[in-house]
Amino acid sequence: NEVLEKLNADDKADPTEKQQVEAKIAQLKLLINLINGDETNASVDSELSMVLFGEYELYRWQINTLQTVASLDIPEDELQSFRLKTLMVSRLDGPSKEIIKGIIDKAISAEKTGLKGNAYFDSRGLKGNDEYGIYDNSIIELATVTRLRTDLKVREERSGQLFGAGDCPETAIYCGWYSLKKYVDAFDFVDGAIGVHIASFEAVGLRDPNSTTWCPAMLKDGITATFGPVAEPYLHAFPKPRDFFTELYRGYTLVEAFYRTKPLNSWMMVLIGDPLYRPFKEQ
Repeated sequence: NEVLEKLNADDKADPTEKQQVEAKIAQLKLLINLINGDETNASVDSELSMVLFGEYELYRWQINTLQTVASLDIPEDELQSFRLKTLMVSRLDGPSKEIIKGIIDKAISAEKTGLKGNAYFDSRGLKGNDEYGIYDNSIIELATVTRLRTDLKVREERSGQLFGAGDCPETAIYCGWYSLKKYVDAFDFVDGAIGVHIASFEAVGLRDPNSTTWCPAMLKDGITATFGPVAEPYLHAFPKPRDFFTELYRGYTLVEAFYRTKPLNSWMMVLIGDPLYRPFKEQ
């Protein structure tokens, strides 16, 4: 760090040398974290995905091989030849037994009648090609895909503001960000509704009826399926919104859509919902 400080203070310092020092510092920090056992926590569900893999490194995450193979768009009848070990895991959980039962009942109801209602997408107007801009743009792209692939009426919020209380009647689909552990009751969820709020810690306290984190609060409000992290996942751990919902629109079940688009296992994400819920017929 002292070397880097001197280089930063020297206007004539070689930029390449700065980059090399920064890379070495990052490498050393990574090694220290590994030795200390930092960032080895993960959701139980995500670790269950890895039980067929034998021993594997617990520091941070493992690449989700199902997502990797799905990105190759291999025909379903050829997937078995890959002998994939990843287990697809979904959780039936929530603030009460009635809510948990409702997760199943609402999914069955929506499959019989078709998922109907409105889709609400809350991007933030971010620009640029960094990770935040990419995810924000994915929400905007999702709105376009939803208009093309479904009969749902679409409404967007593209500023830094959130949908406010009562703004989202008959919510069938929701995706937005970023209100950390502060649920905003903007929604009237229909049976079968699926919603995702991209923020850290939003799957904490799933059984707490008074929680203000998004997953338990949305379940209490009547949502049928959602997912979120149990701690700090880093943004790249989330399935890209466009990719996840597009897989649902293509006719995949909830758990298939999640694992076909979730980048990492042995990490923070938890899927809550009936794994076999199939909200859309194949388009």
